[in-house]
Amino acid sequence: MDVGLSLPIEMISQQKEDYVRKARKVGVSSIWIGDNPPINNAFLDIGRLIGNIEDVNFWTGITSPFYYSIEVLFSLSVWLSKNYPNRFGLGLGIGNLNLIPDEKVKNKPFTNFQNDVDKLLNLVEIRKAKQREYDFPQLAFGGLGKKMINYSAEKANYLLLNSSSKFDIERACKIVSENPSKNKRNFGIIPYGMMQIKEENEKVSTTMWNITKDIAKGSSDYILRSHGYSNEMIQLIRELSWERYEEVPEGEILSICNDFGIMGNIEQILERMDYYKQLESKKKIDSIILGWIHSDTQWDYIKQIVEYVK
Repeated sequence: MDVGLSLPIEMISQQKEDYVRKARKVGVSSIWIGDNPPINNAFLDIGRLIGNIEDVNFWTGITSPFYYSIEVLFSLSVWLSKNYPNRFGLGLGIGNLNLIPDEKVKNKPFTNFQNDVDKLLNLVEIRKAKQREYDFPQLAFGGLGKKMINYSAEKANYLLLNSSSKFDIERACKIVSENPSKNKRNFGIIPYGMMQIKEENEKVSTTMWNITKDIAKGSSDYILRSHGYSNEMIQLIRELSWERYEEVPEGEILSICNDFGIMGNIEQILERMDYYKQLESKKKIDSIILGWIHSDTQWDYIKQIVEYVK
């Protein structure tokens, strides 16, 4: 099974290149780069890295059609795909609504996402018909909700499932298996989980907490109950702020970090990988992407994980 890593966007340019080179050296097959303009631009990162580093695939992981005009998004994607065949993938999702000024989009984000993706794919069809060009990259849609899972099965090559929990993966597999589009073409599910490799007494990082907190808070009550959370725990999750926490809280609420994400010492994480290996062997998932809480001393651990799941 292939393993991908997300790229820490807070790094400066040279650090990002060093990170990707080290990832390639330990056997990581893909790098997924978040898009959060103006703080970070995934296309600029990919354009710089993909030409300098071979044998690694790059994905926007993810960007939103609401961040760009459809024509610009189309042109950027075609340029990367045409110049670096089979090495670039376009990961799309709704994105950060706080960055989007259009109130119509905010009121109906999924409907507007569908509309924009349909416009994008229409440009692809026009290019094929008029210019006989088949150079648009593979697509992955990121999300966790049933609507996005079904839409991925209908329109994309992959679902980037925004959780690494057993319940969410099996729920996604079931939804996809019942979708009439699933047998029309190749389609894969790729779980994505934040991962912190830590010693027993090491504290949870603020990044791990804030990302998994937002995933849990954005989940429906049905999903949270299916994860086994009590009504009291669900209430605690609902009361969490969307704002970034500068300190990690204590208590039962921290369990969401190792539920929606992957956390523990290397032995515990390798044990968790057994589950993903079984899913891949049954062709239920395609690969796994890890949002590693980067520590430059842990590349040997990443190598262990990659070798363990292959």
